Amino acid sequence: YWLHRHHHEYHLFWWGHSVHHSGEDYNLSTALRQGIIQGIFGWVYTLPMALFLHPISALAHKQLNTLFQFWIHTPFIGRLGFLENFLNTPSHHRMHHRPPGNCNYAGVLIIWDRMFGTFVQEDVQKDYYGLAKPYTSHDPVWANVEHPWRLIANVDPNKERSASFFF
Repeated sequence: YWLHRHHHEYHLFWWGHSVHHSGEDYNLSTALRQGIIQGIFGWVYTLPMALFLHPISALAHKQLNTLFQFWIHTPFIGRLGFLENFLNTPSHHRMHHRPPGNCNYAGVLIIWDRMFGTFVQEDVQKDYYGLAKPYTSHDPVWANVEHPWRLIANVDPNKERSASFFF
């Protein structure tokens, strides 16, 4: 939950994760659309688990989490009844991919979003996905550099530079 939420809240993390959200269609291929640098920071969040579990268990957890998140990238599955109370479902995840997308960060258990106040229920399924300000190209290489390029282009030389460029 926290790794994914931080991917949305900090520029340095968003740089890698925005590639995933840049797709304007919501389908299974969106689940596979990952940024080149997205995996760089994940170890910091999984280290505590690796300290208490066997490394194979930690790796298995990561792979099962990725596998679970694949199927929820579909517009073809509606509400799933009582499962909506505790699992991340396609309905919940569509809200995450609808701009601005700052909700429903959970990978598997939506209870984390309910606990931390970031849960938003899908009332009506809309065919509106992607970034609030779409990238200028569908080129996957450019998608990996457009966010930092935008930040650099918007730097005001008259203002004091700070860590806010990254955070």
